Amino acid sequence: MEEKNKNLTDEQLSQQLRKSKGGKWGGMLLSLLGGVIVFAGIVQGGNLVLIVAGVVILALGQTAKGKSREQAGRQTFDALAPDIVSTVFDNIQMDPTPHMLDAKDTNIPLPGHTYCSGSGYIRGTYQGLTTELCTVRLTEVNELQREETGQWEKNEREVYTGQWMLCELNREFPTWLTIWPRERMDKLFGSKTIRTGNEAFDKRFNVSSDDEAAALHILTPDCAEKILALADSSIGKFAVNLNRDGRLYLAVHSGRGFFDVGKGKEPPDALRRRFTHELKWCTDMIDVFRPAAE
Repeated sequence: MEEKNKNLTDEQLSQQLRKSKGGKWGGMLLSLLGGVIVFAGIVQGGNLVLIVAGVVILALGQTAKGKSREQAGRQTFDALAPDIVSTVFDNIQMDPTPHMLDAKDTNIPLPGHTYCSGSGYIRGTYQGLTTELCTVRLTEVNELQREETGQWEKNEREVYTGQWMLCELNREFPTWLTIWPRERMDKLFGSKTIRTGNEAFDKRFNVSSDDEAAALHILTPDCAEKILALADSSIGKFAVNLNRDGRLYLAVHSGRGFFDVGKGKEPPDALRRRFTHELKWCTDMIDVFRPAAE
């Protein structure tokens, strides 16, 4: 990470966040202008020059907006993340390679997507257990042909953004299990799920495994109650996947990543509090399963 970003004061970081908001608005105005030009070209009977010019301006606006947000995110990450993570983890590695965490290597249900990418990887030891966190983004890409120009274009849509964490519990389990939120369609079609006997838990979560008895031995009544308590303070819909080899995956579909500045409206002290809360929430979920590894 860049040393100059790491040493930013809160006032300097606030100034950078304000600058990024200005760049974001500039990009939005450029995008709006491009959209208007495209519309004008269509209204004029498919004026190809106006349509192409509008598309180019629209693309430039989207690029400017994305770069502004990306720069603000990187500066905030470099300035705040190391100190926050160091209060929870030991032996910290920023952006370690190769990565341990692989979103495709889990039983966690995910929406249909074309690409899966991770960013902001951080590795450390939590209570002696190797742990890695990152931001996971899933995108769906479709190709469409514009009637006005006949050209094929790729339409990329983000379908999932969330905070993920992997913790190696350093012991084997008799089976795997996955916990994920119950949706209305699950109830409508009576999707198969393991019942824990805790009515409140069973109304909110699905549980799957290849061995129901072994899964319930892991997911004890006390464990279910702790998960319910965390659900009440959750930063988003979440899923948990425990593997036989002790790899514990936590995925929070929050719509943002770890150390994400969001809309950039929060001052550094508020960001610091939110980031600390989000990280602690994740380690509290690890604690639900960690005693079994001792």
